[in-house]
Amino acid sequence: MGNMNLTLTGDWNKAGVYLRNLSVKLKPAFEVQLWEDGNLVLETMRGHIDRQDLSWTPLAQRTVELKGGDTTIYVDTGQLKDGLVVRRVKSTVKGSTLFIGASPWKRHASGLRMSELMIWLEYGTDKLPPRPLVQPTIEEVKKTLTDNWKELMKELVKG
Repeated sequence: MGNMNLTLTGDWNKAGVYLRNLSVKLKPAFEVQLWEDGNLVLETMRGHIDRQDLSWTPLAQRTVELKGGDTTIYVDTGQLKDGLVVRRVKSTVKGSTLFIGASPWKRHASGLRMSELMIWLEYGTDKLPPRPLVQPTIEEVKKTLTDNWKELMKELVKG
């Protein structure tokens, strides 16, 4: 290939207006998909808590005794599961960021912040084995989330 001269022609202002208008049309569809996906992650997490179907280390016998014989993990008062939320933490012209998990502002009956309790449960402490909920949930739904966005893009390109 020798010297290649490339000349760009056309109405670049019109192209810029078109692209800005396109982004205005795309943003609502993206927002809807983002919220749907956030709620999918949330409901999947809650489902794992309800089904107790992740390979968590069983509770210590002393803990089971303190819970009156209840062996469920992530469930004591129900506050933590009920306190899991999807909320917008940032929104700009470039897009939105959602938070999915336990609020750093709400407190559990134990006095711990809900978010702190979730971190302890997810990663463990020197006295508590890790019982991951968030990471396995993300791994489980990753393909569905990717497929959702591929499908949305196909629909938007067709439309």
